[in-house]
Amino acid sequence: MSFGFDHFLSGIRYFNLYRHSTHVSPKSYLSFIHGYKSIYKEKRSEVQTQANRSVINGLEIGCVKFKHMYPFLVFTITNVLSEHPEKEEPSLKLTNHANVLKEVTVKTQAAEQVKVEVQKIKDTAQAIVDSISADKAIAEAKLEAARPALEEQFDVKTIDEEMVELLMPYFEAPDYNIDAAKKECGNVAGLLSWTRAVVDFFSVNKEHQMMTHGKTDLFVFPIYLQTLLEDAERCRRKMQTASSLISGLAGEKERWTEQSKEFAAQTNRLVGDVLLATAFLSYSGSFNQEFRNILLDDWQQELKQRSIPFSRGLNLADILIDAPTVSEWNLRVSKGFF
Repeated sequence: MSFGFDHFLSGIRYFNLYRHSTHVSPKSYLSFIHGYKSIYKEKRSEVQTQANRSVINGLEIGCVKFKHMYPFLVFTITNVLSEHPEKEEPSLKLTNHANVLKEVTVKTQAAEQVKVEVQKIKDTAQAIVDSISADKAIAEAKLEAARPALEEQFDVKTIDEEMVELLMPYFEAPDYNIDAAKKECGNVAGLLSWTRAVVDFFSVNKEHQMMTHGKTDLFVFPIYLQTLLEDAERCRRKMQTASSLISGLAGEKERWTEQSKEFAAQTNRLVGDVLLATAFLSYSGSFNQEFRNILLDDWQQELKQRSIPFSRGLNLADILIDAPTVSEWNLRVSKGFF
């Protein structure tokens, strides 16, 4: 770097303008070398201290966030696994909800079909009842005496599938009908009519019970589905909160990364910044402000040509004077000490 030669050329121009001589000596160069080493070491140490402090503060903030977040994450994950141990992912749980909804829909359609079939059976039973009303009227007088005992000893609700199967061979017999029974005995005709009516009642009652169970399922499954949906919403809110906390830590990581890059760039620029500052101290003291700025511009152009990094818009006072000293000077000025 030709700081001494630049000083020599500027000295000639300075003398021609202001008739004032400036001089440079080997001592100026030695002062420049010594000052560069001293200031560079000091400024690099300051940047490193700031970087270490930033990392420590960032780690402390991250640890505090993780300290508050960790119990909540453990609580959330434990609850989700304990409530649904077979579910490994929220998507599986939502799939289960969809399956339940499909099941409810299928049961609803099945119940509607059962209802239609029961109505048909009821209509058929009503037709049968109407057809035997006349026969029942004839047999009613003869069975009146025996009816109390029959009602007391036999409950039609106790009829089961096995009893109906045992009666079917008799129903299929060609002579097991009202006309044949009337020819044999009027009481037998009444009993025959009663047995057929009991079997028809069993069929209708069976379908009615199926429809009743279907209605019960239709009432219970929407409640169960709503419970599952509310449970899924609670889990979603918990996971959203946990994700927000994790995103906070990710944000801290990005901030630390950017700060680390900035400190590295600042350390890299110290080479040129300290070079300009020490050259300013060693070679520009005998010039006025105008020529000092000219020298500084020339030095910056030479740094660019040699690809030596330095800060754009560099303020030499920020490098040569620390903040406490500036504050003390401002205080003295405000009190009139200068």
